Amino acid sequence: MPSVSFDRTADRYDATRGGLRRGKDAADVIARHARPGAIVEVGVGTGGVALALLDHGHPVAGFDLSPRMLMAGRWQLGPRAAVADGYELPVRTSAVPNVAIVWVFQLVPDVPGLMAEAARVVAPGGRVMVVPSGGRWEPDDVGEIIITMARRLRPMLDTPEQIIAAAEVAGLTLVAHDVTAPATSLESPEASIRTISKRVWPSLWDVDDNQWAAIVAPAIAALEALPDPTRPRRRVTRFDVLVFESPE
Repeated sequence: MPSVSFDRTADRYDATRGGLRRGKDAADVIARHARPGAIVEVGVGTGGVALALLDHGHPVAGFDLSPRMLMAGRWQLGPRAAVADGYELPVRTSAVPNVAIVWVFQLVPDVPGLMAEAARVVAPGGRVMVVPSGGRWEPDDVGEIIITMARRLRPMLDTPEQIIAAAEVAGLTLVAHDVTAPATSLESPEASIRTISKRVWPSLWDVDDNQWAAIVAPAIAALEALPDPTRPRRRVTRFDVLVFESPE
């Protein structure tokens, strides 16, 4: 499986995923644990996290596989970002005090390999900070259906346990396990059905007809069967932030 590029959804990424608000929530926790100095962000996207890290006083160099994501965020990031593969970062070995990888590991084929590359570029005593993509969702009837569908389509590759195991192989030590502030959104069953039908999420991009019939169609039917389908539900999530340290 190749790494997932967000070229196809770059023009609507921020609008469908919380934009700068969500980026700030992650950056606030990352900045709390980062070493002084620069941060290399792997999978910088449109720059929502990077901009907030700049506000915290950290110079940021960002890399992303998707040229269209970088172009969508160019008015925000300018020359701070460049196209590059996270497995071959254009950064010298042991060169930077911090690496941030936010909502990326679920999209790559080799979690230990990406972690090893982060460990290569971070300086001795530096920090690698990872935010898994899954989130800790409070129970709600819409979320129960959507999350079950998503897990059936694409098993999780970036649980905290999986990332911690990969970091240990790369020689990094877990020094903190933090969590972002709660983020609240409103979403009705009807709105979720529209999102699914437009295949906004990466787990839906390459679903074939058989998978759609077996997994996606039943999820849509379950959403249609919920009471008050136009009533927005309050959905609340927090994200884990794993902080690893490179040996001195």
